[in-house]
Amino acid sequence: MNDMPEYVAAHIQERLATEAHELGIRVDVRGDVVHLRGEVVSEERSRDVEEAARDAAEGREICNELHVIAVPEPDGEEQIS
Repeated sequence: MNDMPEYVAAHIQERLATEAHELGIRVDVRGDVVHLRGEVVSEERSRDVEEAARDAAEGREICNELHVIAVPEPDGEEQIS
């Protein structure tokens, strides 16, 4: 686990993009702890992101600091011209 933090963070972000389909998550690696920061649309997405990060983190501790944001339903039907 002596990899450079930048490479570890990039590896985890790549896994988040391919496995959890999340691009806007910030990954910070400090020692043996990986911090996940950003916004997701549900608790389920937060768990998916954490699980994908855990798989890529090679035994490091995951600190999930993701925020779940409410995405409002659209008002009425969307008109397509």
